[in-house]
Amino acid sequence: MSLGFIRQYLGLPGRIYVLFLARIIAAMGSFIYSFLTLFMSNRLGYSEGKIAYYLLLLALVSLPAALIGGKLADMFSRKMTYVLLMATAEIMFFVSGFMIDNPHVLIFIFGGFFFVNAGSPIISAMMMDYTTPANRQESMSLVYLGFNLGYAFGPMIAGFLFVNYIRWVFWGNALINGISVLLILTLIKENPREKGQPRTQAKQPKEQETELSEAEAAPAAVRGGLLRQLMHDPVLVAVALFMASATFSYAQVGYMMPLDMESYFGIEVGSRAYGVIWSLNGLGVFLLTPICVYLFKKNPPMWNIAFSMVLFAIGFMGYAFTHNLFIMYFLVLVWTAGEVIDASNTGVFIANHAPKEFRARYQSIYDIIQGTGRAVGPMIMGSFLMNHTASQGWLLCGGLCVISAVAYFLMYAAGKR
Repeated sequence: MSLGFIRQYLGLPGRIYVLFLARIIAAMGSFIYSFLTLFMSNRLGYSEGKIAYYLLLLALVSLPAALIGGKLADMFSRKMTYVLLMATAEIMFFVSGFMIDNPHVLIFIFGGFFFVNAGSPIISAMMMDYTTPANRQESMSLVYLGFNLGYAFGPMIAGFLFVNYIRWVFWGNALINGISVLLILTLIKENPREKGQPRTQAKQPKEQETELSEAEAAPAAVRGGLLRQLMHDPVLVAVALFMASATFSYAQVGYMMPLDMESYFGIEVGSRAYGVIWSLNGLGVFLLTPICVYLFKKNPPMWNIAFSMVLFAIGFMGYAFTHNLFIMYFLVLVWTAGEVIDASNTGVFIANHAPKEFRARYQSIYDIIQGTGRAVGPMIMGSFLMNHTASQGWLLCGGLCVISAVAYFLMYAAGKR
């Protein structure tokens, strides 16, 4: 393998490196979501059931955001749409820092996440626009790696701020993410496709011609709008639907795990250990992404997605059998490897199969289905835990991932025929 896993990231489109840097900075300021459960439990005094209800409400509020953001990004400038949405989100998070003991703070937090979710598919669509099939997996994995490199430090910092400096969890999130948005605003140059103009109406620099080459051979759109297009591409819909089970399971890292750790270790030790888990996840992504991309990029994306579900299943099931912190930290690396392989291939699969005119909206559909998994995850698990143990909850998560793995392997086998 030598240094091939490093060299694969050389010579990518220049704007990908800007997104890489911007995502590192943004992730370093991603303080709020990881600690939202503990915030509602410890600061607002909400019960497990009430927390599950508000997490469900948060996810439901955010679901239409992805579709709205995707629609706007397909109609107008991708960059400016993203900048405006994210600037609005950071204002809301900044205001939240002044209201930490007021239950109405959730209105501003929810509003902030609404605009964050609206911006999410736009970043993915921008990466699709700036790449070709020849460099798409490396480019998308690099930006994903950047996000998780920053995330290796963000939750750890938030874990130490949470008890005594909780306002800075919100203010820091807003300020640091603002720097990321400013980088995208000033360093990424728009091109005619982003503004909805035919590419042939303006001459592109040679580098952009390479980046945006028609050799990417995206499939043609079907007349009749998004619904007819989705009916024409049932496999894309199926891929997203089965991903909901993995998202449901992943959501328990944000819901069931912190509650379990607070109960078992206490709030001070539990919050810090929980912050370490998220930081290990970010560090694991940083270390594993280049290696996993290099080892798996020759495989079909569908096969890789199926294998990622296997790793999710092993990682989540492992928590059913231990409270040993060392083992729990090790299991983070197992499901993180699944996360890396999934993230490096799902976007590639969508980009290679979606018409250019629908890329942002296709990504938004995927985000909506993922959001559905996050939405129902806490509520279903909250009801499940009323009559079952956390260990049984982790077994349920692993079982759902096994079902998805089987479905993906079957779709891969069918596609080969």
